Amino acid sequence: MGFQPWVPQQDTNTEIRVAMLLSLSLQIALIFLGPMRKRSSFPRVIVWSCYLLTDWVADIALGLILNNMGNIGSGGTSSPIIFAFWTPFLLLHLGGPDTITAYSVEDNELWLRHLIGLLFELFSAAIIFFCSLHSNPMIPATVLIFIVGIIKYSERTYSLYSGSIRSFRANIGIIGPKNPDDNYVTIMRQFNSKKKAGLVVEMAILDGEAAKAREHANRLGELWGLPPSLSLQAYDLFLIFRRLFVDLFLNSEQRRMSRAFFLEHVGMNASAAFEIIELELNFLYDMVYTKAPVAHTRAGWILRSICSGCIISTLVIFFLHDKRGIKRVDVRITYALLLGALALDMAALAMLLFSDHMSVSLRRSRRFNWLVRVAAKLLLLLRRKRCWSESVAQFNLISYAWGRPQTYKGHFFLSVATMLRAKEALEDLIFVQHVPLRRERWEPEHILDRVFLLVRKASERYGDKDDAIAMVFNGRGDVALGRFEKHIKDPKRWGEKKFELIMGRVVKIKDFDESLLLWHIATELCRFRQVYGPPTEKTVTGHHIGVTLSDYMMYLLMKQPEMLSAKSGFWLMRFHDTCAEARRFMDSWIGSPGEARLSLLEAVTSYKPEEGKDYESKSVLFDACILAKELQGLDDELMWMVLSEVWLEILIYAARKCPGSTHVRQLNRGGELITLVWFLMAHLGLGDVYDTTKVAGTMAKLIIHDQ
Repeated sequence: MGFQPWVPQQDTNTEIRVAMLLSLSLQIALIFLGPMRKRSSFPRVIVWSCYLLTDWVADIALGLILNNMGNIGSGGTSSPIIFAFWTPFLLLHLGGPDTITAYSVEDNELWLRHLIGLLFELFSAAIIFFCSLHSNPMIPATVLIFIVGIIKYSERTYSLYSGSIRSFRANIGIIGPKNPDDNYVTIMRQFNSKKKAGLVVEMAILDGEAAKAREHANRLGELWGLPPSLSLQAYDLFLIFRRLFVDLFLNSEQRRMSRAFFLEHVGMNASAAFEIIELELNFLYDMVYTKAPVAHTRAGWILRSICSGCIISTLVIFFLHDKRGIKRVDVRITYALLLGALALDMAALAMLLFSDHMSVSLRRSRRFNWLVRVAAKLLLLLRRKRCWSESVAQFNLISYAWGRPQTYKGHFFLSVATMLRAKEALEDLIFVQHVPLRRERWEPEHILDRVFLLVRKASERYGDKDDAIAMVFNGRGDVALGRFEKHIKDPKRWGEKKFELIMGRVVKIKDFDESLLLWHIATELCRFRQVYGPPTEKTVTGHHIGVTLSDYMMYLLMKQPEMLSAKSGFWLMRFHDTCAEARRFMDSWIGSPGEARLSLLEAVTSYKPEEGKDYESKSVLFDACILAKELQGLDDELMWMVLSEVWLEILIYAARKCPGSTHVRQLNRGGELITLVWFLMAHLGLGDVYDTTKVAGTMAKLIIHDQ
């Protein structure tokens, strides 16, 4: 019975054993490293390596076992038989853990390739299985693991398909023919019939949009403060706002509903608002990068039960099997594969039970109220981990141009890069650092608090007035300066000329990247200004916000320009010209960083704009130094209040212009602050994500007049 094996091949037993253990080790690494990448950018290289290696190692092992089948029945060894039993474990490993199916968004678009791969791997495994039929005493156990492997690989392929753009849009319900408005058709029929009956009928069009929006907001609000209601509120909002991540629009009813929810609740502060935003992004991450589209469904639970039952049954069968004639090393590896598969399955189940999806499912089921209360207490004890990195990357143009990093880590990697002559390859390690938004958990998040305050005030003030919103949030420093016009123009202090000099340097700039470079250099030069006396609380807060956002926005321009919609080519020319000009002034300086920046400020401002600068240069160094000189003429507190407000304005402007599909790509790198800001603005009705040309929720009503 079965296929006749081919000619015996050279012994590859050791390679097969190593490949099987390596494949299992990669699965263990991925199940725990996968969730870490949404909270940190640190494990990116490790996850990427494991993600690529796991498929490669499994394919190599499958090929080695296929090649080894010719040794069945030769030399009195049972190794080829046990290898045939190991084959379906490779299908299981190719299915991957629940915590990672795609490394990037682009992997989801390759779901068809994975489907073809599934058929090919299944065909190869079937050949091995049939070759071993005539002498394989563990056929039932092999079939059980085959079932598990096929299920796991199919789950991964379906999850990749679900995360693709076309499938994501189809799940939202925007593909397919539009159904006619049944309410309108019914009303028109009644109108015509009553008119034919001789009645005086009038049709009144009512805007039910506001009522529906308020009703939906109140439904969410009723859950406020109930454990674990925050996840349920976030999930309801996610079902509405997920369409933004495939660059679709929301209607005006959804806009009013979200605004009502975020503006009318007493307990809605910056912390609660951003926690809801983080939870929504966490749901999105799970839908795009993990097996959540399968795992959290009824079919997913059934398949999980089947897989767990098959693994346990196989373990029992092998435990009871007569293992005489099987090498001890092969017995140990088989136990490792079985126990490893069971442990991975149990770990995935534990992660599933303590996930935000599970809390939503329990909260929706009224039959499990007692379980909801128990789960709420457990979640308080096992506090949910953060959903993003809570840190921002920093890149400083002056340090980059000077060639001297700001951290000890940067100096170390600079030495390594110099020795290896690979400075450009290690540039991110040298000049990019990550800093937390707050040093301690108990500290206030000044940046998020200020963003929430600014966005909420704008939403309360302008509502649905898109023209006014665009005017306020299209500023790149000038609107923020306008808020301090009264203070700067104070005749007892600086006067009107000072304000005009500062504003004059800002309003003449048209391109966003030029504004960003100008304010970044000015902020860096103001950072080392000599201060007399202890700083005030406003000064410290303003300094923290200004410096952090300055280096963060510079990082986005340099490393993630697609998030800022920067004009391709122009920003890069301007950046390199500015660096080259700064380098000419700083190359020979050997003093401290602060002294170097002060000397740069003095040296540049002593020149006229035309001197020492190529005619075709795009550098903004001179204008930035003049702006810094004028800002340093203000007192320390006002200077940093101005700079912090300017950078908040630039951040909000950039967030408003960034498309949703770009934000999805950052979720597997620890997330970005600009993503949270963009999503918050969308919830408060301030983003460019609403189709205001269509009015949703319009209802018609018949009015019958007495004759």
